[in-house]
Amino acid sequence: SRAPISAKLVANMLSVAGADHIITMDLHASQIQGFFDIPVDNLYAEPAVLKWIPFFVLRYTHTVVLSEVLPVNTLCCRVTSIADRLNVDFALIHKERKKANEVDRMVLVGDVKDRVAILVDDMADTCGTICHAADK
Repeated sequence: SRAPISAKLVANMLSVAGADHIITMDLHASQIQGFFDIPVDNLYAEPAVLKWIPFFVLRYTHTVVLSEVLPVNTLCCRVTSIADRLNVDFALIHKERKKANEVDRMVLVGDVKDRVAILVDDMADTCGTICHAADK
């Protein structure tokens, strides 16, 4: 299984090193803020991304927002929110793993043919999911 880094240990190390305030971007789990004994501001990329897409993605109204389906999937809610706010469609990827960081099979649900796909992932340690999804 994937062993997580001890967030509390990292929080303590940052405090001991002299940090008196932490600014993060899209924490994987918002509960991590509670491990710190100093103020933590968790910023979100979504508002900036939503402003950026209409200006820099050609034919953005013909895009589709794509997400992986996870067992406990707040990411799907986030992706449908992004798609709704951009007034575009969304699609899903169902992924089956043989073992950690090794995808056995991916199934695409939704219409992405001849469309620009905006791939959204909750965590990119190897970027394998995004690369695999881009090949679909």
